[in-house]
Amino acid sequence: MRFKLTTFLLLFLLLVSAIFSASKIYGKDISEKYKEWLQQTSYTVPPQKKDVATSYATHFLNYKGLLSTDYLTNYIESIAEVALILDPIRNINFLHFCISPESISVAYNEPEDQYFCNFKLIVILRKDTEIIYQYTKDFPFYYYPDEADKIIGNGISIQDFFPVIDGDYRLSILVQNSVGKEFSVFEKDISVPKNPGPAKITGPVLGIKLQESPTHLFVPFKVLDTKLLVDPNNTFSSTDKIIVFFSLNNVTKDLWQEGNVEVLVNDFRNKNISNKSFDVDLRNYPYNKTFYVIRSISLQGLRPDHYKLKVHLKDGERKIIDEESTNFIVSSKNIVSHPFILAKSISPYNCHLYYYSLAHQYDKVNELEKAEATYEKAYSLKPEYKAGLAEYACFLRRIKKFNKSLELIESIKEDEKYRFDYFLIRGNIYMEMGNYPEAIDNLLEANKIYNSEVKLLNSLGFCFYKTNQPKKALDTLRASLSLNSQQEDIRKLIREIEKSRD
Repeated sequence: MRFKLTTFLLLFLLLVSAIFSASKIYGKDISEKYKEWLQQTSYTVPPQKKDVATSYATHFLNYKGLLSTDYLTNYIESIAEVALILDPIRNINFLHFCISPESISVAYNEPEDQYFCNFKLIVILRKDTEIIYQYTKDFPFYYYPDEADKIIGNGISIQDFFPVIDGDYRLSILVQNSVGKEFSVFEKDISVPKNPGPAKITGPVLGIKLQESPTHLFVPFKVLDTKLLVDPNNTFSSTDKIIVFFSLNNVTKDLWQEGNVEVLVNDFRNKNISNKSFDVDLRNYPYNKTFYVIRSISLQGLRPDHYKLKVHLKDGERKIIDEESTNFIVSSKNIVSHPFILAKSISPYNCHLYYYSLAHQYDKVNELEKAEATYEKAYSLKPEYKAGLAEYACFLRRIKKFNKSLELIESIKEDEKYRFDYFLIRGNIYMEMGNYPEAIDNLLEANKIYNSEVKLLNSLGFCFYKTNQPKKALDTLRASLSLNSQQEDIRKLIREIEKSRD
């Protein structure tokens, strides 16, 4: 009897779970019967019983501080695509990407008669173990019930891009959905070629189609005035024409005159037999160090299967000097749906932000001359941008250009929002110059605005110590330790001050 009851309860719970899973986007509609229930609460779908992705399990500590415990058990598989595209006008490399969660949870807003979910995107770029760049963006998404079939059937692709300096890095992309407390992780090693350097292919990237985009707007997967519509699943119908995009960097005049590019499509069963191909003669393009190639390939005649598209760059002797590839699938379906794209455009009036991002990265990899030049470029584009100005002034202080930093930060003196930065930067500069009384005056002003900044307290305590005020120094440094106990250098300084008082 107990066994039958247990079996009955198990079947009942499975049935309830199957019914309620309709609130999760798996290609099923959300029943009208459950709208009233969704109005009262956001339904969190129980996590599927499957192995946690290797990338998440391996690098758990990298995300521990970014995700609340509510999210940690709700990992959702995802698929992503990454493309490096050089902006030919500004000569800046941008890393474009899209990520599509396997499934998402949604909630219903009765007053607006809308379904919604809210994505938080966190992007991290690491050089070895050091984070050299990180940013966060929000992507709220609302849709009406009559759009549900399209959204549910196609899924969602979150797309973005950011500038990146040359080098080898580890890219991490996290997506959190506050509805359902879900998250996805994607990681990839990326290489941004140096300029000048050997000729190299970046890409290829496959697209659904091309779309005209105003030249003055920055959007993901765009070259000049053309945007490539990308589906990270790379799944197409045999009736489709796919768009192939790749670029050639550091092309010499000799390679331009004599070289060519070979593009091959092979299925996984017959890797040495080309199903489709085309060549690109570089002389048919005006000479440039960077070439952008956009071509279409009809998939007609390809049976449903997995395929590899390979790009070979060849010299005048037809030797392969670089090669890249990507995979795609030809589906048995006549029509393949593609995800709804969530992306944001950026106005050219905000392109100073790109240079601040690049300057920050150069600073992190200790290329200080490039960092300073790029900060100056960013500042010159928009001198009134005070957040960047404060960052630039702080950088100048760290490279010991004190007078220029002091001159620069006078522009933020009267802005209430930046008065803390103003006094903190001034205080640290005077401390490093050995003018401890002036440093104390500025640091105390900053401390009046915010009295829980560890670095401020450390600087202030050191200045008290250097001006023979041991009690104030000890009180201040101990306050810093109470905020962050993991400061061995401060403990050492405290012991030194205590010893000097004996």
